[in-house]
Amino acid sequence: MLEEILGPIAIIAVIIVIVSKIFEVILPYLLIMLGILVICIIVYSIIKTDNQRVERLEKEEQERQNEEARFKYGQENYYKEMVNLGGTSIYLFESLPKELEKAEKYLDQAEVDFSDGAFAPFWDSIEKATKSLSYFVKGTQSIKEISYQYTMLIGEYDGISPQFPILKQSIEKLGAGIPTAKRMDSIVRYAQRNFQFATIYEQRKTNQILIAGFTNLADALREMTWTISDSITDLAASVGETNLILNESTSKIQSQIDHIVDDFTKEASEREKRERKALEMLDNIQRDRRPLL
Repeated sequence: MLEEILGPIAIIAVIIVIVSKIFEVILPYLLIMLGILVICIIVYSIIKTDNQRVERLEKEEQERQNEEARFKYGQENYYKEMVNLGGTSIYLFESLPKELEKAEKYLDQAEVDFSDGAFAPFWDSIEKATKSLSYFVKGTQSIKEISYQYTMLIGEYDGISPQFPILKQSIEKLGAGIPTAKRMDSIVRYAQRNFQFATIYEQRKTNQILIAGFTNLADALREMTWTISDSITDLAASVGETNLILNESTSKIQSQIDHIVDDFTKEASEREKRERKALEMLDNIQRDRRPLL
């Protein structure tokens, strides 16, 4: 019985001894392999972390470049829009004395028609003069709106904004439109004293004149003088604010002016010529205007 018990124990003991010997032999190799594995894991982690850092930096750099490109594109558009608005404003300003000239000529013809007793042609001439003055008002209103948009863009633009082509002093010359409106009012009142002319007016006064906020001929004749006066006052205030903000903006970045002043000077010079020509036309209208009836 004892031999039966000791036999398996002895076998187990032998196996344990053999395994221990084998373990003693391979343990150094296992430790070496484990060390190599740990080193590989560390190296992999370092490489992975470094790659992630590089990818992150590349992504941040790309985002920065994209943001710079968007900013530059936006700034270029702001500049182009200001240039376009300036061009449109000087174009409108040039049209104003032309409308006054047309109005004066229509009023000249109205006086001739009145003298000839031509009832219908008289009111045709008056209606044409009214439309020309309405376009004059619409032009000043449009320039005012452009001036407002220009002021908003100055705040968005990060560089030196181009000079707004119309000065507040130039707006004062537009006051030439007020005597023209008064002249028309005087001619109309004089004509309305005549029964036949007044009768034709009653037939014409509801003719639509949907310009510059007017609705019909009577409305335009009644409100033209003070509408022109108000539109000029509002425009002068708007342009004055635009130029004030523009000057303040330019002062903040004065150091950047030197390398672009030549471009601005050339552009401003051309617009000043156009503005000066329009002002000369307004002066001529003032000098050549006929006295009121």
